[in-house]
Amino acid sequence: MPGESEPFPVTCLRPIVAAGMLAAGLAAAPALAAESAYTDLDTDNCTVLKRYEEGGGIKLECAGYKDIPVYVNDGDARMDVDYGAPNEEFETFGPFSTIGDTIEWRLGENGAPFAAIIRFHLDTGVTGGPEDKSQVLVVSSIGKPGAPGCVVAAVDAASDQANGIARGAAAFAARHQCGSEPPVAIGPGGSMVFSMGRAVPEGQ
Repeated sequence: MPGESEPFPVTCLRPIVAAGMLAAGLAAAPALAAESAYTDLDTDNCTVLKRYEEGGGIKLECAGYKDIPVYVNDGDARMDVDYGAPNEEFETFGPFSTIGDTIEWRLGENGAPFAAIIRFHLDTGVTGGPEDKSQVLVVSSIGKPGAPGCVVAAVDAASDQANGIARGAAAFAARHQCGSEPPVAIGPGGSMVFSMGRAVPEGQ
């Protein structure tokens, strides 16, 4: 387990309630003609920024969307992803995790990304069966030097209309106050989505 684990005071919503709240919020907000762009994430082709002998951790800088880099941190068999600028917070889940190889970038009217969505694959490793596994869509704001982004929401991928809920949550990324506002966790009771927290991986 990561050392010095500290759970987020996550805001918890059920999928149906979350979808309704997001829809209502979007209706009340100024129109945002968002579109999506997709990029591949191949960690084998990323630049190694740092290796940690203890715990086998690694920090990578990867190509993202246009000139926006992606930072991938891997420690204690758990992963954390930042966009635009590295965030000192290791935002991840309690179970072991890997990340998908596609990033969805949500683009505003000016064509600039305001949020990114990536799929996390979680595995508790307890029984080795399907009950150990889950998938979560993690929505993050995009940072810049001096103002890193953070996780805005985490959506259980098994939720009805999970992709739409994640995109709805992304619309609020620009307003999300990193460091003072917790991410929103959306999923059924008992979902691994609620295990998100801050941690310092062993050796880092």
